[in-house]
Amino acid sequence: MRPARKEAVTEPHEAWLVVPNEGPFTTVPLAEDALVLLSAPLGDEARASSHSPEEFVDRLAALPSSNRPGVGYDLSFDGDGRVAKVQSLYTS
Repeated sequence: MRPARKEAVTEPHEAWLVVPNEGPFTTVPLAEDALVLLSAPLGDEARASSHSPEEFVDRLAALPSSNRPGVGYDLSFDGDGRVAKVQSLYTS
């Protein structure tokens, strides 16, 4: 993961403007029972689809490093610092 800043946009439609940070990525643990909510395609998919946490990690790791800056997720963490929820925000 790499932190980003989300800014609310209300005109002409409600949306989030996601401004990614520069710099290295950090590996974070994914909880075994994590919820993965994809609303944007991942990798070579034509449209978003459901994935188990394991499939999600495998598909994300398979992306070429040049494509990773164009994929954004909102992460929620549990009390142990593991990712408990992954929700896709955009794919540019």
